[in-house]
Amino acid sequence: MDAGKLERQVASVERGIAFLKQEHLAMLAGLQLEITHLRRRCHGQSTGDLFPDRSTEEEEAELAARCEAAQRLLQEQQCMMVTTRGELRAGRARASALGRSLREEERHFLEELKRRSHKITLLSRELHRQNVTTTTLCHELHTARLKLYQQQRGTESGAEGEEEPRTTEEGEEDRDDEGDECEEDEDYEEEGSDWLLSPPPPASPSQREPKCSIQYNPDRAKRNSAITDFF
Repeated sequence: MDAGKLERQVASVERGIAFLKQEHLAMLAGLQLEITHLRRRCHGQSTGDLFPDRSTEEEEAELAARCEAAQRLLQEQQCMMVTTRGELRAGRARASALGRSLREEERHFLEELKRRSHKITLLSRELHRQNVTTTTLCHELHTARLKLYQQQRGTESGAEGEEEPRTTEEGEEDRDDEGDECEEDEDYEEEGSDWLLSPPPPASPSQREPKCSIQYNPDRAKRNSAITDFF
């Protein structure tokens, strides 16, 4: 925006200088014509044909006044031209300084853009590397979990295989115990039948009612405790 304003000012000053030059040339041409005309009049005074009622002093005074006016106008125009040239030089200096500033800012901007582009490239590479590392770690974690799950399944299968023979052995032992109990019951039934056939003994008041006695079998207790611990 400042550069465009300076360019417009410079163009305006140049147009002013061109106009002043044209005016100056026109004024010089008019002065030359006036001087030529005055010379002719001076030469014609000897004959007395031109301005017979005017004296030479009046004509000289008029010519001197015109010359002074022309000189003052010329000086004013020269001063104006000097001022305009100074403004033009100042405008050119400002435009040059602004151009240098713009070029410097452009250079800094390009350097900053290059630096940021390089930084973005490095960050993109680092992000890609981290993505690859994350993918590898996820794959390794999935593989480790799968192996751990397979190991647990294998361990559980082995434990079930070991428990089945133990359960079979304990079932056989229980069946043996049941067979022994059945034999004992049969013996007890035979004894009961014999007791029923024999006459009952006389009852005495001192006798008490017989109580059921349970025999303790240590092997059976061990087996029962083992089964309880297993479950």
